[in-house]
Amino acid sequence: MRELADVLRDELAAVRELLAVGRQEQEALMTDDLAGIRAATGRKGELARRLAVLEEERQQAMEASPETSAAGPPASRQNSREDDEVNRLRDALRQAVREFQEINETNRLLARQSLAYVQKMLSLLLPEGSGPGIMDRLV
Repeated sequence: MRELADVLRDELAAVRELLAVGRQEQEALMTDDLAGIRAATGRKGELARRLAVLEEERQQAMEASPETSAAGPPASRQNSREDDEVNRLRDALRQAVREFQEINETNRLLARQSLAYVQKMLSLLLPEGSGPGIMDRLV
């Protein structure tokens, strides 16, 4: 079984990758790049699946860690350094997740703004009383 610090490092790497993809998605939303939006969405799905697997590994590592055992935490210097590393990784992971949430919220607002713009344009182009038009991706 992998150590908790190793799993946290992998989770942090995945979240940082999500941050990069979120920024790419943001750029695609601002430039109306449909292919870029699709690519970012697909990549985010892959990373979310990877994070789900890592989260299961993290939970298993936490259950197996010495600090949660009945014997209590060992007092060695090595374990103290490992605890410091785990705490540092947890803090970095929390910060990265907060940043990802902010980027995701901005992307959500950009997508809603684009949708509102498209709906407004459709309402201006369609005669009153007619139903909504069907848009093709190639338009």
